[in-house]
Amino acid sequence: MRAKGLSREKVLAGLKQARAKDLNYENGKILCSMCTTPHSAARMAHELFSNSNLGDPKLFPGSVQLEKEVVSTLAELLHGKKSVGFIVSGGTEANLLAMLAARNNAGAKEPEVILPESAHFSFSKICSLLKLKPVYARLDNSFRVESSSVEQQISKNTVAIVATAGSAELGAIDPIDKLSKIALDHGVYLHVDAAFGGLVIPFLKELGYPAPEFDFQLEGVQSVTVDPHKMGLSTIPAGGILFRDSTYLECIKTETPYLTEECQYTFVGTRPGASAAAAWAVFASLGREGFLKTVKHCMELTERLSSGLEALDFEVLLRPTMNIVAFRCANAKRLTDKLRKRGWFVSYVPRLDCVRIVLMPHSTKQHIEAFLQCLSEVSKS
Repeated sequence: MRAKGLSREKVLAGLKQARAKDLNYENGKILCSMCTTPHSAARMAHELFSNSNLGDPKLFPGSVQLEKEVVSTLAELLHGKKSVGFIVSGGTEANLLAMLAARNNAGAKEPEVILPESAHFSFSKICSLLKLKPVYARLDNSFRVESSSVEQQISKNTVAIVATAGSAELGAIDPIDKLSKIALDHGVYLHVDAAFGGLVIPFLKELGYPAPEFDFQLEGVQSVTVDPHKMGLSTIPAGGILFRDSTYLECIKTETPYLTEECQYTFVGTRPGASAAAAWAVFASLGREGFLKTVKHCMELTERLSSGLEALDFEVLLRPTMNIVAFRCANAKRLTDKLRKRGWFVSYVPRLDCVRIVLMPHSTKQHIEAFLQCLSEVSKS
């Protein structure tokens, strides 16, 4: 630590110098992230509530009310008539809380969780932390988990089945209707990881795109992860966990003897009220009409990119069901490196040996045309 503090001007200069090293979404060259430029209302709200702590709720009743309203909005979107939940640090914490509830509710001595091979890497961390044995179910030709494989893996130790509504790699949506029936038939907890898809899929049908049931409409679904800091245009961090009802809260309760509440239900104790406020501000500013417009924009870019890739003779792995496109070529890793040297940040997925692109609200038609032009050039070099 410095012996003497710097002036405000020097501090600001240092911050700007560091910020200049970061990439920015606005130039359109970030094509690998599930986050985006926050809505202006979210940035305003985040600053207003920068000192708010949801972990000590009676000190910040306004912040608590905003969180309740955000959860209520998410519950309405996800058909959760009695749903309860929290705004947390992200999809990892949300998935962790779901698995903690499932494990504690089941009480198995050697607990196992059935995961699709496409499950998000957060579940590797979670299984390690919670001493859960991961059991993987195979995928079909559409990169969705095979329901028959899931059912074959169920045993007396199974405490949960995990499904993905919008896989991080391809945007694939598992057959959650079939998994719901399996979960009900076997009395097993079903969790849906819709961290990304939870604020995309609810708007697809109205826009004319296929949209399978994935949420609390399905009786077997007991919890859903959905992140406002992804397609919700909120500031980071703003994850979300919703349970079907309050039943499972008892399974994740921790007493907090010296705070202004008697117990907590989240993993993180000090929780930024700014996250809930920012999400509330976006929902209030955009409404359903604004979200429809945002998703429509992203899906139109997805269609343009997909057709452009096919015109360049690339193999698109999966007809996009959401705003994610993946494609193969002779040397996908080398192509990814070439694109990054030209400033275009796309993902390479080793498991599938493909290039992955996420079409987020910060992308424009001009960005996609420029990318396709660059892709055409580097693929020939």
